[in-house]
Amino acid sequence: MQIDPDVGTGVDDYVVVEEGTYPLRVESVRETRSPDGEVAWMLRMALVEGERAGRTAVTDWLNFTDRGMHRVRSILGALGWDVSVPVEVEPEHLIGLVANVRLINQETTHPDTGRIQRRSRVPYDGWSPCPDAERLQAMAPRTTGGGGGVGLAADAMPF
Repeated sequence: MQIDPDVGTGVDDYVVVEEGTYPLRVESVRETRSPDGEVAWMLRMALVEGERAGRTAVTDWLNFTDRGMHRVRSILGALGWDVSVPVEVEPEHLIGLVANVRLINQETTHPDTGRIQRRSRVPYDGWSPCPDAERLQAMAPRTTGGGGGVGLAADAMPF
């Protein structure tokens, strides 16, 4: 295999689908804690329809801080939770739930290499309920969750 350093683009492109709103499924949830003990959950969101169904489209964060609770409630509401009353939620409760998620693309420059990196991200208000969530949750591909987070059981895999 010959590699020519002059061939290719100067962009590391991690975008799976272009900007738009897609029904996405919570594929895994990984809990982290900040040095001061505040909890955050990283949600890995996968496409549920089309030729790229099952591929991770984006990751997004639930930050359980005073500032972040409004967005947490908004995201949980989009995933079908009744957030008009107090709720007790654990990461595994979110696995498999579907919401419409708006993706926008963001370009940044890597500080060490100077290369442009293109990634999808979810804007602050980018979550909304998916009217077809029940059907999509039933047909979504299953994975093990990967990445050390909570995901579906490995026996859900067809192989």
